[in-house]
Amino acid sequence: MESILILGATGNITKATAQLLIRKYPEISLRLASSRSAGCERLREQFPHADVVQADWYDYESLVNAMKGVDRIFIVVPDFVTDENVATPNIIKAIQANGKIKQVVRLISIPEGLTAEKLGEEFLATQCGANTSTIAKPLFDASNIPMTYINVPCWIMFNLEMFLAQEIKASRRLVMPSVTDADRLWVAEQDIVDVAAKILTDRVEDHVGKEHVLTGQVRYNYAQVAELISQAINDTVTVVDDAEPLKQAMGDLYDKLMTYYRHEVKDYLAVKPTDTIEKLLKRPQMTLAEYLQEKRSLFV
Repeated sequence: MESILILGATGNITKATAQLLIRKYPEISLRLASSRSAGCERLREQFPHADVVQADWYDYESLVNAMKGVDRIFIVVPDFVTDENVATPNIIKAIQANGKIKQVVRLISIPEGLTAEKLGEEFLATQCGANTSTIAKPLFDASNIPMTYINVPCWIMFNLEMFLAQEIKASRRLVMPSVTDADRLWVAEQDIVDVAAKILTDRVEDHVGKEHVLTGQVRYNYAQVAELISQAINDTVTVVDDAEPLKQAMGDLYDKLMTYYRHEVKDYLAVKPTDTIEKLLKRPQMTLAEYLQEKRSLFV
């Protein structure tokens, strides 16, 4: 029986992946890790049949202990708070010390050709999106670890709930600073989760050494997103140029996020749509319109 370790298991993508693995592959031994004791408590409540451990990527020994007896690892790091210059070398060192890890799957977000050198220190300091991945990936690439990358260089649809749903529900307004508007590709979190679960349960040799780039198929700006939401809820949603709701939502992280947006609205425009999700899952990927219909209760 194979054992899979998920590092950062309290996150949106990682928790949903754990849920899918337990539901679809009950024969797998699942180990879930959080850096915080409160996170571990929540994981034990939500996943009573999984092995839950406390592991912090800033604590090398805790990583070594978490990886004991593990065959595969899935890694997703949170935005704004992860110092990849410390975390990734610790993770790599622990994997190398183990010596028996068959596959490491890392979620990244890097538009083709973007590097840390091209970003510069101001954007790297935000520790968000591609700004973390461009540091981590070269370190993993140089490590000779059996890597598989899931590269998502576009917006994940759960951003709608995080940034937009509350104002739309309250006032039928899509409220964001206009400087953050762009023609973006969108991908559903469930498609990412389904791909992650497939990669973690397929034959190792089918995916090691590969980078699977997941994107949406159609670009939408805020006005077009508002129109899709209007259709989903049968009411008119208007776009409003206002930073205040985002400031309230992000708190002390607002300035970091706005710095991130200054490159994101430009550097992601050249990302080309891929059909990777359809090829891997043998089904169509979810469209933004379908997602909004499914999640319409968030906005009404």
